[in-house]
Amino acid sequence: MNPKLVGSSIVDCIPQTGECPLKCGEENGESCFYNGGRFYRTLDEPLFPTAEEAKEKIVRVNSGHDSNIDREYVISSTEKYKHKFYNTSIPKFDFPAPVVFTCNSRSLLLINPIENVMFIRVRTSMWNLDDVDKAVDCYLKQQKVPVVLTFMRYYKEESVKEEFKQFYVKKQHILNTYWCLNTEGHLSVLERYKGTGVRMCGTPVSSFCADCRNCELLYWEKIRELYT
Repeated sequence: MNPKLVGSSIVDCIPQTGECPLKCGEENGESCFYNGGRFYRTLDEPLFPTAEEAKEKIVRVNSGHDSNIDREYVISSTEKYKHKFYNTSIPKFDFPAPVVFTCNSRSLLLINPIENVMFIRVRTSMWNLDDVDKAVDCYLKQQKVPVVLTFMRYYKEESVKEEFKQFYVKKQHILNTYWCLNTEGHLSVLERYKGTGVRMCGTPVSSFCADCRNCELLYWEKIRELYT
């Protein structure tokens, strides 16, 4: 399987090279899945899907790195793709396509995100649910912007807070071994947001895009909203 083809309808594109300078995550980027040799591919060359690979697909720009870094280059180099969306943790959203904003890497709460934000991505652990509550209230309840929870995976056991270790299990994901939220933890968090419309990235038993499809569904919802 070509790792660029991450789901039935999604294909990855990362125009930049090298590590992301933002170093999102706890302990100055220790939990970043992209830096530190932990991504599924080399960072010393850009990743551009071919026309054939992108055909009838949605191009996901910067599942790693950030679309607001080298912004003009990112936009110009992805102009050729008909269907695409950009990922960023920097609250600047005037891209020529829908945007996914990771809100709690830099700015947790914003008032009135511009219209092309297709969903808010919230980095989630068992110990930051008060912040998640604030994001759900600000974006989903007040502004009607979809919220998708991304459950964090940790490389070091000491990154998992002692009182929550019962909810984490060590297992391999693609190339690396992490401390991941177990099924009990997933279901506990999902119960907290039952009936609110909050979504999660993946499912309690799978983190693969082909089993999730939130990006695909929310992309087409945003396209219909913007252009019909």
